[in-house]
Amino acid sequence: MGDGLPSGVAWRRARAHLYAVPLTLLIALAMLVAPQRALAQDWSPPRTVFIPSTGHTSDGLFLDVWRTDGSLLGDPVTEEITPRSGFSAVGDVDVVQYYEHLALVYLPDEAPELQVQALDLGRQVLVQAKEAGAPAALQRALERTVCAPAEAGSCLNVVASGHTLRGAFLDYWQAGDAANWLGAPLTESLRAPDGTRVQYFANAILRETADGVQPLPLGKIAAERARIDTKAIAQPADVPTYDEALFIPPEPEPEPASTDTADAAPDSGVADFGPGPQQGAWKEVVVSLSQERMWAYEDGDLVMSSLVSTGTGETPEVSTPLGDHAIVAKYDVQTMEGTISGQHYRVEDVPYVMYFDDLGNALHGTYWHNNFGTPMSHGCVNLPMDIAAWMYDWAPVGTAVTVIP
Repeated sequence: MGDGLPSGVAWRRARAHLYAVPLTLLIALAMLVAPQRALAQDWSPPRTVFIPSTGHTSDGLFLDVWRTDGSLLGDPVTEEITPRSGFSAVGDVDVVQYYEHLALVYLPDEAPELQVQALDLGRQVLVQAKEAGAPAALQRALERTVCAPAEAGSCLNVVASGHTLRGAFLDYWQAGDAANWLGAPLTESLRAPDGTRVQYFANAILRETADGVQPLPLGKIAAERARIDTKAIAQPADVPTYDEALFIPPEPEPEPASTDTADAAPDSGVADFGPGPQQGAWKEVVVSLSQERMWAYEDGDLVMSSLVSTGTGETPEVSTPLGDHAIVAKYDVQTMEGTISGQHYRVEDVPYVMYFDDLGNALHGTYWHNNFGTPMSHGCVNLPMDIAAWMYDWAPVGTAVTVIP
């Protein structure tokens, strides 16, 4: 029953690793892509940024990787470059860029998750070291080994290369995406002449010091040996300096308030679209009992939303009826009274009354409480006063009203 009866009305970074690409056959060719400035509603993050620590840019897919794994890659030490034309050994390599610790290549013909890969700089350095006569420590580290049973949990056998990872090197390799970028270990760890420990990987070399494990600057060394220009460039005018704040979408600007107070919906502070129209009518009001919320739609568009108070549901008499309804009568103001479970009630001057069935259930303004969002009524839908005033003008007799669970 309602609140009264008025005379009977109602870049996975899965990585493959590219091997045997001679560094000496690469030349420098800067490739800069300027981002476009956009309006807030058409916002998009920059696709190229300038990194002042090394004076180079990072762009596109390489930028995506660098933002995720920058501590492993280091900062860019060259611009993007392309191989010499006609150099078939590179195959489908399209773009190369050197970072402090590694080098990235772009392979456009690969699957999307494999288009950015790492050059095998660690393997190349190891080959050169062996050709020059590897020292005894490196010779021993090249011998394949396996973890002892007692080392379970602290040692890992990398079957693909026949070598193991232990201690801090294992921890570093297993963190985040490091294994994908470093590749498989090519040696055991060994003691370097300066007393630190190092280990060679397919794409990089790690060193352990008292400060922890860090990659050696292999990308910078390889670029310089290949005579690739590593000098800082002037920041392009249309490329922003890197700041992670550039990648945070702006807050949407509020829509300007309508100057037509007769037609403007009150600000309910709710932006969600809700369940959408249920009956397909031009104008429809949808009330959710579980959410204690109401949405008003016009031609499929949300025009207003508000918390409401529906029936307490303690008995069928004080439950807001589920189903498809329509506004059957409207009253500017009305005194509601009746008897529920033997208890008489009377509420004077109820404003903006819109009955949606012939059992006395109505949408109406409510001045006697402000507890919207909680069931409070005898079956009617209690509305905040400003919401009710707007809806009374907006919803003619015949407007669809749907009550959902």
